[in-house]
Amino acid sequence: MISWSLVSLNLTGNRFIRYVLVGGTTFAMDFILLYLLHGKVGISLGIATSIAYWVAIIYNFFLNRSWTFSVRDMRSLHKHVVSYLTLLTFNYIFTVVFVSLASHSINYLLAKAIAVLIQMSWTYYVYKRFIFIESGDITDS
Repeated sequence: MISWSLVSLNLTGNRFIRYVLVGGTTFAMDFILLYLLHGKVGISLGIATSIAYWVAIIYNFFLNRSWTFSVRDMRSLHKHVVSYLTLLTFNYIFTVVFVSLASHSINYLLAKAIAVLIQMSWTYYVYKRFIFIESGDITDS
């Protein structure tokens, strides 16, 4: 018989799995907000994309920092915020431009999903190597 608590512990004990779980819930939050704001409320696509993106990003930063990468040192918070915002600015511009352009050919929600998948190709590496590190942190987990 499988012990689900043991499976859960093993899965959430892996940094990359935690990153995927945080990213998945961040994506769901972003996706649902985009759908509600643009699809149901009728807010313009660019503004709805922006609002959904930034709400999800705040959630993502704090969960990735504290749970995925287990950084609790408050002295490094400013450094993490600055470097995270640099990456987020790039990802934000990429997201808005990609969704705006791609939505001429495909559904805006599909465009958003594709934008997120593309961003995943570089974001984990940047988080792990440049953002959520503390002095002396050179782990590969």
